Amino acid sequence: MKTPPFLYKYQSFTQYSLQSLSENTVWMSSPASFNDPFDCAINLDPKRLHESVAHALEIVTKNAVVDDALKAPSELDEAAYAELRESLRAHMQKIGVLCLSETPEEILMWSHYAEYHKGFCIEFMIDDMCLLGRLAQPVKYTEIYPSLSLKDLPADAEESFIDVCVYTKAKQWSYEREWRALALTGDKLYRAPAPISAIIFGARMPDAHKTEIHQILHLNPGIQFKEAFMLEDVFGLGFRPYLASSAS
Repeated sequence: MKTPPFLYKYQSFTQYSLQSLSENTVWMSSPASFNDPFDCAINLDPKRLHESVAHALEIVTKNAVVDDALKAPSELDEAAYAELRESLRAHMQKIGVLCLSETPEEILMWSHYAEYHKGFCIEFMIDDMCLLGRLAQPVKYTEIYPSLSLKDLPADAEESFIDVCVYTKAKQWSYEREWRALALTGDKLYRAPAPISAIIFGARMPDAHKTEIHQILHLNPGIQFKEAFMLEDVFGLGFRPYLASSAS
């Protein structure tokens, strides 16, 4: 799937989000802090231990004929499989994930991630030159919980462990239209992987907060400033240019 020309990051108004704007950084969260306990928690399926042992034997024996009795999991196999599952779980809780959306118009996203519409939304411009354009991958939403075995661990597998674990969420989250970029370590700041093309102020954002963000970024000629407003005849948001003088 082609990366959209813009991706959006919903934000609350805090000293940390202001610092990120000022320093051109983004916070890469670790999955341990996510609000969905299933997010990045998909693991090797315990019910596929037998299949995983057989796959491991095929690799070790280079596809030579192996007696079926050897493919039956032993207690040591079970212990090793459980240890591997725990190791994968611990590793995935430490990676860094930048969560973005295709749209700035989702009312629930403003409520959940932008302080009940009192926060703001960052618009990143995506092109072939920027790092985000190469890193970002879309999240897939499903009603069926994925089932993985050892054969899914390699990155070139048809459904690799990373692709399923990081980029698969329950269908209930599909309204987010999420894209993600990964880093090896989470819960730390990274240089923004794409230029900011616009800041959208929430429909309930105080004027003083709009002014403060505008003062941080107004010298950058590539950034537009917009403000969201509630449409009168539908459950939706509109956007209009933000005029700095109107905040004074």
